Formats: sequence, C-alpha cells, structure tokens
Amino acid sequence: MTSGQLALFNADAFPEPEPCGTTVVSWGLGADSTAIILRFLENPTAYGLRADLSDLIVITAHTGMEWPDSIALAEQHVLPLLRAHRVRYVQIARGGASIAQCGVEVLSDTRSPTRIHASGRWSLLLDLRESGTVPMYGGARLCSVRAKGEPLDLWFAQNMADPYRHVVGFEHGELGRARVDSSFAKPGRRPWYPLINWTWDRPRLLAYLEDRLGVLYPKSFCWACPYPVSAGSLPDHMARSKRFPAQIAEAAMLEYTAQALNPLFTLYAKSSLREELHRAGNTAALDLLAHRLDTEPWSVYEVRRVLTPGRSDHCKLWHGLRCALCLKLAENAAVLPSEWARCKDCQTIRGHRCQRRDPLCSDSERKGTIWRSVRRVGTLTRRQACGSLERFASRPGRELEHTASGVPGYAFGFDRLVTVQRGGSFPAVERQFVAAPAAVPSKARGGFETAWRSAAGLAAAAAAAGERSAEGLLTGV
Repeated sequence: MTSGQLALFNADAFPEPEPCGTTVVSWGLGADSTAIILRFLENPTAYGLRADLSDLIVITAHTGMEWPDSIALAEQHVLPLLRAHRVRYVQIARGGASIAQCGVEVLSDTRSPTRIHASGRWSLLLDLRESGTVPMYGGARLCSVRAKGEPLDLWFAQNMADPYRHVVGFEHGELGRARVDSSFAKPGRRPWYPLINWTWDRPRLLAYLEDRLGVLYPKSFCWACPYPVSAGSLPDHMARSKRFPAQIAEAAMLEYTAQALNPLFTLYAKSSLREELHRAGNTAALDLLAHRLDTEPWSVYEVRRVLTPGRSDHCKLWHGLRCALCLKLAENAAVLPSEWARCKDCQTIRGHRCQRRDPLCSDSERKGTIWRSVRRVGTLTRRQACGSLERFASRPGRELEHTASGVPGYAFGFDRLVTVQRGGSFPAVERQFVAAPAAVPSKARGGFETAWRSAAGLAAAAAAAGERSAEGLLTGV
C-alpha cells in the first residue's frame, strides 16, 4: 500500500462505534484477536463495556483445520481468563455443505468454557477433500467465506436483534482488509477494528502478549492455507510443519488429489507443498504422504471441462452489471453509454449480470466460466488404478502422459490420458482420465451435460461416442 493510500485509509477512516447493547469479538484463536480480548478484560469500561463484561460475547467459527498449538495456547491461556470473568464464549461451525439447508452448528455456548472444539460435523477439510480442490491463492478467500463468514453472518442474524459492535482483529497494516470488511452492510452490525484505532502492528501486539502471557503467540491460519508464501512467512510455516507433520501431510494429500484432477491446482503459485516440504527437509511429512498414497483406496476418474467464452469489451462497455434489455433501451434512445440508466428490472436486482443475449457480448479469445464434471470409476489399489489406466492408454492413437514427481526419491508423479484436447478458442471442451486417491465423489454442475453438448458440437459428440466407456477400464482387474 502506498503512502497516499495510507493517508486515505488511516485510523480515522474506521472510527470506534458508539457503545451498543452488545459487543461481539470474532476470535480466530490467533495473536490479533487474542490481544484485543486481553485488553478488554483488563479494563472493560475503557472500551465501552460493562464492568462485569455481561455485554461481551466472544465467538469462534471453526474451520476444522486449526493448528494444534493454536488450540493448546487458547485452552491454556485464554479460556481460564474467560471463565474467571464469566465471559460468554460461543463456538460454531457450518452445519453442512449448504448453509441454507444445514444452518449453523453450535458446538458450545457457555460462560465457563473448558475446551476448544477442533471441528464440527462439517469441516473445511471435508469440503476440500470431496470437491477435489485446494484453497486458492488469488482472488477472494472463498474458503474463509464458507467456513467463517457465512456461519457468522447466519448466527448474527439469528441471535443479534439490536445494534451490536462487531470486533475484528485486523492489524494496523491491514487497512485494505478493514475497508473491504466495512463495506459489507449487515443489519445492526457496527464493525470495529481496535488494533487499527490503537495503531498496533504485529510486533506491538506480539510484545504485549508475550508480556502478559509469557509466550510468543503464533499466527492463526489453516494448515492448508496458501497465504504464508505470499505473506513472506514461509520459513515460519515450514518450521511449524515440522512440529506437526500429520497436519501438513493431510494438506499435501489434498493438494496431490486436486493436482491429479487439475495440474494447475498447486497450493502455492510457483511451487507445490511437496516441493516446499522437500526444500525444508521435512521427510517425516513426506514419508506420511507417501505411505497414505500407497495404502489408501484409489480410483480412475473421468474429468471433463467446458470452458465458456469470456465477456467482450463491447459487453463490459455497454452492460457492466446490466442486462441486454438495458442495451436495447440505450440503442433505441441513441444516447452515449454514460448517459443511459439501468432498466427497471436491473434496478431491482442486486448484482444482476448480462445474460449474453447479444452475440457481441462474448469474446472467443477470452476464457470465461469453467464447468467441470468428475466421474469416479471403482475403488482400487494404487497399483490396480494405475494399471487400468495404462491398459486403457495402450490402444492405438493414445498416449499416457506422465508428470514427474518433483521430489527425488518419492513416487509423487501423475499419470493421465487426455482424450479430448482443449482448443485454442472458446467455447472449448477437454476430457481426460486420471488415476488418483478415491476421495472425490462423482459430481457435476447442474446443466453440465447440456453445456457439454452445446460446446462440443457434433465432432466432439462423435468422438465421445467412439470412446470406450469408463467402466471398461475395470475389465480384467
């Protein structure tokens, strides 16, 4: 962030809200929110709280992928203080894959907390494992939205009727994150970022915690998080991984399966987790991963993708978030884009997007939305799955592609057979078969088959009709 941006987003841009009936602290178990809690406990009235802290709620939304040392430190140092001050502590988790259908699971709601619940029925680990993906290192942090943001929003909607102060532990150097968070308007919510108001950066708050608790508090993030690399804390992350090889091996297992289905799905932008563990000399984690790959069930997957064309410059100029009807109205009025308004329908629909009714809205040189279908065939050993794929690839005109391990001494490579190559323009389709751990169930986005037929056309349909069925892979196993 530049000095000019810092001037725009200084502490004055996030004033402390007036005291409300309730103050809720989002506690992620890490140093930032822990420092805020301790300071509140030391002098409640200085921060608009009642002396008995009866108006304070601490809440944690669990991902199910928290480091063991974060849990241990919270139980050892913070829970005793919450019990002593009779502070209400609520622990929640997403109730299932669909927040609308499954709601929020309340793991604990008490003024005498004794333990941190590591996970609920749903966990981010289960979600990533079944989807065959890893957290993305670019764009929105959708994993955090699913595991924390949506459950917290629903709990607040169900339990907070009056205005309340919502305390979030963004440091003084995270003004951009605070600006984004404050843009989400929720009924009754008054966001508050005390560390920014106090101008506390990480060294300041770590020194405060060490003085109060006698320990150096670690940063709280999931053990499969990709951000330690971009945040410059990879050495600390690798050191922590050596202390907890089972957790980081689980992350490496997620990455391996995801990369088998899509070679681009590495945990980090320029390397894989396996390669970073090798550079760090973490043979314990690599050995655990190798053992799991050799002993857990495998399968053969058919993976198909439809890649739609992206939006054209014409579409972005005329539509933005508007629909084709707006374009028609503007054209009929013969006015410049800067002078016409949204149609009545668009005015009442938040976030409405162009429906591509106009052929000029699509650009065949730009990649748009990707649709994926995954079909899992059989439950086999690793040797059987790889053998089935080799036999399938032995037919004339086919060639098995092998991607090298990347880690010397370990069988971490991939075998795949591509039967439909992606074209150079969009829409495009691709189809491949790959052997991988049997963690991902068969699934496809609704309407995938229609999209596939439409994008593939008669040529791809004819090629698909001539392919041997996926079930035929199991013949002779």
